[in-house]
Amino acid sequence: MLNKVQEKAIHIIDNPCLILAGAGSGKTSVIIHKVITLITIYQYDPKKIFAVTFTNKAAKEIELRLLKKLTLQQIHDITISTFHALGLKIIRNEYRLLGLKKNFTLFDQNEQLRLLKNLININKNSNIFFLKQLLYQISVWKNRLLNPKLAYKCINSALEEKCVFFYEKYDCFLKQHNILDFNDLIFLPTVLLKNNLQIRLNWQKKIQYLLVDEYQDINISQYELIKLLCGCNANFTVVGDNDQSIYSWRGAQQKIFYLLKYDFPTLNVIKMEQNYRSSGCILHAANILISNNENFFNKKLFSTLDYGNKIYVFMSINEAQEARQIINYIQYHKNLHNMQYKDYAILYRNNYQVQAVEAELVCQDIPYYIYSGQSFFDLLEIKDLLAYLRLIVNHKDDLAFLRIINVPNRRIGLVTLNKLKKFAAYHKISLFAASMDFRIIKKLNKNVFLKLNNFVLWIVQLSSNLLNKPEKILNNVIKDVNYFSWITNYHNDHNISEKRIKDIICFSNWLKNILVGRNGNLPIKLEDVLIRFVCGDFENIMQYDTNKNIDKLHLMTIHASKGLEFSVVCIIGVEEGTLPHQKSIMDDNITEERRLMYVGITRAKKQLFLSFCRNKKKFGMLIHVQPSRFLFELPQRAIHWIKY
Repeated sequence: MLNKVQEKAIHIIDNPCLILAGAGSGKTSVIIHKVITLITIYQYDPKKIFAVTFTNKAAKEIELRLLKKLTLQQIHDITISTFHALGLKIIRNEYRLLGLKKNFTLFDQNEQLRLLKNLININKNSNIFFLKQLLYQISVWKNRLLNPKLAYKCINSALEEKCVFFYEKYDCFLKQHNILDFNDLIFLPTVLLKNNLQIRLNWQKKIQYLLVDEYQDINISQYELIKLLCGCNANFTVVGDNDQSIYSWRGAQQKIFYLLKYDFPTLNVIKMEQNYRSSGCILHAANILISNNENFFNKKLFSTLDYGNKIYVFMSINEAQEARQIINYIQYHKNLHNMQYKDYAILYRNNYQVQAVEAELVCQDIPYYIYSGQSFFDLLEIKDLLAYLRLIVNHKDDLAFLRIINVPNRRIGLVTLNKLKKFAAYHKISLFAASMDFRIIKKLNKNVFLKLNNFVLWIVQLSSNLLNKPEKILNNVIKDVNYFSWITNYHNDHNISEKRIKDIICFSNWLKNILVGRNGNLPIKLEDVLIRFVCGDFENIMQYDTNKNIDKLHLMTIHASKGLEFSVVCIIGVEEGTLPHQKSIMDDNITEERRLMYVGITRAKKQLFLSFCRNKKKFGMLIHVQPSRFLFELPQRAIHWIKY
């Protein structure tokens, strides 16, 4: 059942609509019901409804919940995707106008770093800072829709001038090798729509109604993409919470809420303030805390649930005692209320804080799961096989070539590869093309040239099977290079090699089903599968830790907890310099840290524990720290202080 505010929100369809959905207010239900209402009541064509989310997990959840009310065909017709997947859809349709070939590949951040290292010839640790700055600056420029030429006009320092020089080299390499990076999935379609009126009008006709989830997480380029896709009709609904905007380091800005009101004067603003998750005490504390931030849109959460227990604040002498105290109290609380470990989550601002907690959990033999975001596809062997598939799809992918040319070992040494790189760079061709260019015989040993030539001819042969039986390509690669034997020899531990082989078989079978379209799904082309890996579309289908849903205590950063909920939440390290972070204090920018604290608090359903310690080790030195200012911004009547 929807409440009156939710009911009102789903029937606003003729004007742009912003739904300010507070934590635990049922925003996903509103998105689901709005899609259903558009189709069943207002007779919208499912093919012209686009629902854009910020994560693949949210997109999958929307699809699953729509199954209860719509037909499978209707759900297939609706475009439900992340921003990056939507950008990819546009690029796939307009690749010629973007100067791309159809078989382009996509770099993840690790491959970006490898390429940039090669471009700037990093050989000293002192260059690592510049490498990170360069990666960040390229991302900033692309989010501001600036190509190298436009970025050059905006430089404000010698460092930025140096960055733009390598940005141009980086951009040339990507274009030459038919490769995109992750930022291009928004950058390229947005620039195309902005500069090409006819293409913009074509896409506006395709989208009769647009819904955007997690609006507070988008950056300026994503906002521009929304504007361009909606056009004058402005038939859209965006759902978000300005109090949960915690991703400024990814480009998210509060500015997007002001822009929405400015660019769309007829904007309807609906505030969803009823929380269905947390106790009254927890909500009261969250409201008081966040009221210390200035907001363009203000809201106040309320609940019909019981007021509940007070918030416990634990004070400890050091981190070891903090971990012991919080875990002892979890044990006591669990036994008192007959709960399970999976009902509890320990949250922290920074990953290093987990060390003391993990040591105590091991000591007390308590099962736990650390959410690190590690994917099944991050395994070394899986990345090797993906590199083979990437090279089969795009022969110009030099990084894939370099990754697999000696996996398994083909005895092609560094001297040979350096000669190959120089030859390819001089003739402006790929390493793959250079390997079968007869002019290189003069520079290489004849046997080495034959090895390279045999390798590329084998890849070409595999590529020719893409149209006929793509599902057999991976098995052919594994068989032809005798990959299982190589893994057995590579790992001295039999148990590890056996586990890796099982992982590969699992991956191979899964990929086969994806390519042929089993279990009611449509077949997906191999080139699309490879790009969707980088987009993270499959991260929730195959998890590295398949046992994480059993009875284990959850450990994660507050950022990682966003969108989740637990019966009992413990936030550790609530101290000045940790939460809020020292950098935020130095920059006099506490507002986002306060929103982060707000997110952590509103993950709790029944009970909230907060903890801090008086002394911490930093850089090997014991320093005295102060409790976080956020503890004193909370309503003191709602808090029960406990000293160690």
